[in-house]
Amino acid sequence: MNETDADMGAVTDSPGDDYRPWTVFAAAGLFWLLAIGLAAAGVWGVTQIVTGDVDSASAAVGVAVIAWLLGAYYWLIGRRFLQGRNVIAQAVFQSLLWVPVGYFLRDAAHPALGLTAWGLAAVMLALIFAPPTRKAVGFGENRAFGELHLGGSCGDEFQ
Repeated sequence: MNETDADMGAVTDSPGDDYRPWTVFAAAGLFWLLAIGLAAAGVWGVTQIVTGDVDSASAAVGVAVIAWLLGAYYWLIGRRFLQGRNVIAQAVFQSLLWVPVGYFLRDAAHPALGLTAWGLAAVMLALIFAPPTRKAVGFGENRAFGELHLGGSCGDEFQ
């Protein structure tokens, strides 16, 4: 329970304020699993370079680095979910990227993998847009039009 002051907002916090529903843990865990998978894909790419199973080592290094960077970004999104920060927009964008991945996998004669990618996108979006997740990260909180983040209204800084 918070006690509030009209000028300062929340001034006291109680220990029960950091409740996180299971949907937040599930969304964070899913992003972390994807991060681990991308990191493993980068390691597999480097292994392919070392064993000489690739035609272009520089292209394989580039793919491995991109996989590691995406894995780090997915890890960050999962971490921010657990911290209760509003990363809904970033998570939705990353979830929607799995839709064309599924299409191209199906087009490349891997229908099961394509359907899996589409299922992954659907599960990610369902977890992200679940009302407990949105409430836990503060997504969709209504503010008055023109209200600043500091709690003032537009034009207060000029008075």
